[in-house]
Amino acid sequence: MDANLHRLLSDQREFVRVREWEQFHTPKNLAMALGGEVGELASAIGPLLSDTPHTAPVDAIRADVVDELGDVTLYLLRLYDVAGIDPESGFDGVVVSSAEPCPWPSTPAELFALARAVFDLAGTAGRLLESLQWEANAASMESHARLAQDLPPRLNATAESLRRVGELLGVDVVHAAAAKNGKNVTKYPVELSRGSSRKYTELDTGAH
Repeated sequence: MDANLHRLLSDQREFVRVREWEQFHTPKNLAMALGGEVGELASAIGPLLSDTPHTAPVDAIRADVVDELGDVTLYLLRLYDVAGIDPESGFDGVVVSSAEPCPWPSTPAELFALARAVFDLAGTAGRLLESLQWEANAASMESHARLAQDLPPRLNATAESLRRVGELLGVDVVHAAAAKNGKNVTKYPVELSRGSSRKYTELDTGAH
């Protein structure tokens, strides 16, 4: 397994363990959360695809999109992990981030390719959720033979679509996820979030 991917999975497991969040991370819950994050990613990318010139600074849009790419990747990797499926085949060959931000899509052809990639990601994430929507919300999948057969190709298809969005934006999605996981450590202090499913905005951190 790629060293960066292995490190991220290890860090993510520890992040979840110390906060006692395993109880919330059922396959069904994770698939639902993944779908929500894909929607947030689409909203963040929306200004790049609009006919109306966006007023937000490009750097702000870029930061928001990279954060959302990180969130989608984190939930997808967590679903791989909880399902006991090796994510390496889905995340093999991610792009490597350069030191300098690359130009974002701007030509009609580039923007069309990005829009299509986002649609593909929404579709693959939707089919992934479809696999789990009628399942009991149990943490273990050991008894679900059908899911063991259906999930790997759907997980990999979602990972491939996610990677394509990242490639078109010049973002290494694993790197973005590692950065977002680091931010989440601060947003979800262990002493305030242990055993709680509350969003960080609902925690009394003193600063939101």
